[in-house]
Amino acid sequence: MDELAKIAALPLHGDADPVPQSLFDTHPEQATTLTLLYDVSRELTAILDRAELLRRIAERVKKLVNYHVFTVMLWNEKTEHLEGVFAMHYEDTIPARYRVPLRRGITGHAAADRRPLRIGDVRLDSRYIGCETSIAVRSELVVPLLLQDRLIGVLDLESTDIDAFSAEHERMLSTLSSYIAIALENSRLYQEARHNESRLQRDLETAREIQRQLLPRGAREVPGLDLAAAYVPARELGGDFYDFLPYGQGRLGLALGDVSGKGTAAALFGSLAIGILREHTVEHACEPAEVLSLLNRRLHAARLEAHFVAMLFGVYDAAARRLTVANAGAPYPLLVRNGAIEEIRVGGIPLGLFMDSEYEVSSVDLLPGDVVVFASDGILESLNAEKEEFGSERLVKVLQNLPRDGAAEAVSDAILYATDQFTGFSASPHDDRTLLVLRVTDEAAADLSKLPVIY
Repeated sequence: MDELAKIAALPLHGDADPVPQSLFDTHPEQATTLTLLYDVSRELTAILDRAELLRRIAERVKKLVNYHVFTVMLWNEKTEHLEGVFAMHYEDTIPARYRVPLRRGITGHAAADRRPLRIGDVRLDSRYIGCETSIAVRSELVVPLLLQDRLIGVLDLESTDIDAFSAEHERMLSTLSSYIAIALENSRLYQEARHNESRLQRDLETAREIQRQLLPRGAREVPGLDLAAAYVPARELGGDFYDFLPYGQGRLGLALGDVSGKGTAAALFGSLAIGILREHTVEHACEPAEVLSLLNRRLHAARLEAHFVAMLFGVYDAAARRLTVANAGAPYPLLVRNGAIEEIRVGGIPLGLFMDSEYEVSSVDLLPGDVVVFASDGILESLNAEKEEFGSERLVKVLQNLPRDGAAEAVSDAILYATDQFTGFSASPHDDRTLLVLRVTDEAAADLSKLPVIY
């Protein structure tokens, strides 16, 4: 057995090893052939686009073995047929839309037996199935493409000449076929991964839009209150949320939550929290501490141990200009009054951790011009390139430098701009950023007969 036949008999995995110099000294012709096979195998296994790969396979095989018709058929495990995916007639690519079951035709027999078939004159072989082409095929060489013993497909070479293919051609293509099988399988996995990634991206975009639709843009019919909300997720889906809830005539419920973690699971847990919150407040307009207790018990009963929710919940009473707030582990709200900033210090345990957690409230009588800021920790924990946090001091400076008659939306925009500037506008966000800003105006609170309208 010559050196080429010995190498062809070895199992092949991944890239081929370079041809040793000793083989050039003892068998120069075989070494040259193996070098060409080595170069071709490395080239083919680096191509992931299937159309380009099939075209390149046809070109490279042509340099090794002359043919008149070249076909690549791939095995479809679902239909249990070989399916033509590429065909070349002389130098022209032609459609390859046909299927062959195992043990039908020369290709079907070669695939079924997992071994090459070399036919010197197809007219003398009963297995041959003629195709509607403009040439008269006389000889054929079919080489299975295998990954270990798993069938990937076949290479089918046809010629108008009798005995056009030699034993050496068969050995060369048998050697190369393992690398072609690897290249085709890599291409399939790559295309499958791209398809799955594209589908996942579309699903995430749809989910992101649904999540945004769950969040209200604002509320009206609350006399003397200018309101703004901002939500900037760090990923396609965020774990932060906020909500506005009608709480009776002239009374508005406000919620800002931050689910532990990020991404899809956090977004779904946040949606669950919103659903529970709306369910309870529609039927029972409870005080803030009771709302958090009810929500805590429901989230704890869900037994999602990997997640909890830090949350602020408040009720603004327009008649009294009073804000009552309960807190479940979220950053303290900030009150801005006449240029001075103070925290509304009320704390509590995040929701979902312990069944019997209880919550306290803090009430603040507000004045025209007062601004109250609810901010998720993504604002305070925004990181710059040096891993420094934006922090409460910088947030306080932003608020101190704002015009005292600025609208609530202007306050929200200024905070987001300051954090973007701090982290770098092109930097990937570290965490979701969510804001609720309330500004009390001097509008008379005489008409309190209407319920707040959430939009």
